[in-house]
Amino acid sequence: MAHAVSVRLSRETLVEVDQLAVRLKTDRSEALRRLIERGLREAKIDNALQDLRGRKISVGRAAEMAGTSLYEMLDLARERGIPSGYGPEDFERDLREFGSPR
Repeated sequence: MAHAVSVRLSRETLVEVDQLAVRLKTDRSEALRRLIERGLREAKIDNALQDLRGRKISVGRAAEMAGTSLYEMLDLARERGIPSGYGPEDFERDLREFGSPR
């Protein structure tokens, strides 16, 4: 069940939200929901990558925290120059374990 939440926005931000709603062909509430969901997803990814960069967690745990696949997390880490600790040997092992032909 959805809950109503009140939030204060500047006039400029509200104008931008309304413009987005028009582009999305939806109402203000749906545009805000989409923005919040997207922001939460990005925040989860950023937090996971930060912990991965600090070597606090493994790449598998980072993917789990961020709600992504392992391979998506590996791509995100590579794009941001974060060592994942997942090298060619790990990839070969995973291929063998999952039965993928070479």
